[in-house]
Amino acid sequence: MPSLNLLSKRQRYAVHLTSLDILQEVGVIVPYEEVLQKLEVVGAEVDYKNQLVRIPQHLAEEALQKTPHRFSVYHRDLKTRKTLGGDETHFGTVGFATNFYDAASRTYRRVTVQDLANATKIADALDNVELYMCMGSPMDVPHEIVDRYMWATAFENTSKPIINEAMRKEGAFDAIEMASAIVGGMEELRKKPIMLLLISITSPLTYDRATLEAFVEACKLGIPVFVNSGPMAGATSPVTLAGTLALNMAEFTSALVIRYVVNKNAPLIIGSWARAMDVREASAVLGGPEFTMLHACVANMAHYYGIPSAGGGVLTDSKSLDAQMGYEKALTGVLPALAGLNLICGMGLIASENTMSLEGLVIDNEIVSIIKKIVGGFEITDETLAFDVIKNVGPKGSFIRERHTLEHFRKEIWIPKITNRTFPEIWVKAGAKDLWVKAKEEAEKILKSHQVLSLPKDAKDKIMNIIKKREGV
Repeated sequence: MPSLNLLSKRQRYAVHLTSLDILQEVGVIVPYEEVLQKLEVVGAEVDYKNQLVRIPQHLAEEALQKTPHRFSVYHRDLKTRKTLGGDETHFGTVGFATNFYDAASRTYRRVTVQDLANATKIADALDNVELYMCMGSPMDVPHEIVDRYMWATAFENTSKPIINEAMRKEGAFDAIEMASAIVGGMEELRKKPIMLLLISITSPLTYDRATLEAFVEACKLGIPVFVNSGPMAGATSPVTLAGTLALNMAEFTSALVIRYVVNKNAPLIIGSWARAMDVREASAVLGGPEFTMLHACVANMAHYYGIPSAGGGVLTDSKSLDAQMGYEKALTGVLPALAGLNLICGMGLIASENTMSLEGLVIDNEIVSIIKKIVGGFEITDETLAFDVIKNVGPKGSFIRERHTLEHFRKEIWIPKITNRTFPEIWVKAGAKDLWVKAKEEAEKILKSHQVLSLPKDAKDKIMNIIKKREGV
């Protein structure tokens, strides 16, 4: 299997030591007294007035060493699972767009619950979407409980493992209650989680109270947490990529320490959105070379620590389904995958994660299929070296009719689903359809024919009751 190491062992160690120095000498803002007290008990230096915690190196090292190396998340059938950690690489969608792109008219509008349901159903049908992060934040529901609508829409329209954020402690409880209703109780959910709760650290080195509440409650219950940190080089982190990486790892390590003092057995995956700032536009760059290099380095660091890793990839800053989208999504996906990032999230969104596209999701499924083929490499054995076949066919011969070809071509040669490889005259005769047109047809076909694994009736009722309860608050 091909592999990519952008960082040498010495460089990884230098990043690691710098991240520990950041935590010990600079510290992190933790505005939650319960957590501050727990950290002080285990030896952290706590400034209660400023809610600043300085974490000693020995505590950070201990938390790193005792973080679970891998854990599994499950489909709703509780049989199919994905392992996060080790050498496995999986792909998923990304959130949380507020705009929806209409490829035919090249226009934008606000995301609705129905848009999110359609996107989720298509993601459920696409074989290269392995985990589902809620792609959109619907604008036609009350903002205060939009996370509940996102969870409910996801649970109803896909059976794949779901990643979503929660608003405050109550949002985390509601999401966990929904998932528990589906799998048959809290204990079953803990054993076979069908969800990951996403929380975000604000760079540089700051948690907010709502995030911490959700994080702590999920850890206490043993529900997997996806910890996201997205320092921006030149804005919320040093302009040097090495400095941004060191800050990124310091923020992740602080989350591992908090997990450690709350529940040593809680599963956690670090998810990086480290990126650079476009100095001309003063905007975050998700499709550039800095983004993909940083995420390959995060993968290198995560393997150095032996902890599960995730991050952005298959992302673009393009505002439409154009050539820029294609090359940015391919490059931001393939480098982190080769470096061994365990979960790469980015499918389905364009315009710097601000806009959902159903056609884009279908195209991304094709791009990821190519990336998986590259990352999977190919075998070198006596059978695949095929000396006897070459000897038998000889000069000027053909391998088309050989049994060896029939036995191996499906595994050896990538076969596309919507990519066009026909001759020009055939393409014109078939309607001269651009890729986005074929993707649109595929999306419409899925929406008409794909059947999602149904929720149990009582679970669906409980989920709707949770939303109704919150609407009345």
